[in-house]
Amino acid sequence: MAAFLVTGAVVTVEAADQATPAPAVATAEAAPAVEAAPVPAEPGDARLGELYFTGGKRFASGAPPCISCHSASVGALGGGVLGPNLTKVYADESKNPLINSAWINNPSTPVMGTVFSNRPVSDDEVGHLRAFFAKQSQGNVAPSSTGTFTIVGIGGFIGILILFNIIWSGRYRNRNKGTAHDALWRNYGGKGGR
Repeated sequence: MAAFLVTGAVVTVEAADQATPAPAVATAEAAPAVEAAPVPAEPGDARLGELYFTGGKRFASGAPPCISCHSASVGALGGGVLGPNLTKVYADESKNPLINSAWINNPSTPVMGTVFSNRPVSDDEVGHLRAFFAKQSQGNVAPSSTGTFTIVGIGGFIGILILFNIIWSGRYRNRNKGTAHDALWRNYGGKGGR
């Protein structure tokens, strides 16, 4: 015999085939509501931070957008996969202090270090990014879109091959008026042309 909480009602299962509803239990007693910790307001503009992240607005120093290496549940294809997903970076107590201009401009990672040491990000731009990450941390993490990117890439490649085939299909034959084809068959195992 087992009891399960299903949408506020406890269901007692006596046998594999039979289920009898038990008296309803108040949801406050069964599962206490856990409220999300309030996110402190950041001084930056979240919309501007999203533009910096996606590359819609360039950094003043010319640094590359964050989406080239990271993802954060934005963008049609989701972003890069070289760096970690930054959707919940603001909510993570161990990583939140890393969202500052001192770490971004001089990180311990080799890829970011070579890129951002020559093109530093300003404190104002990091403030906008912090506001964007604060907003993102309240939402759900979108699944990785690596599969979507791969499918779009393969589909585009096949489309280009078909386009080239349509454009160039008769070019070789029309240019040589069939002479190259006849010569190949005559010289390399054919029966003297057509």
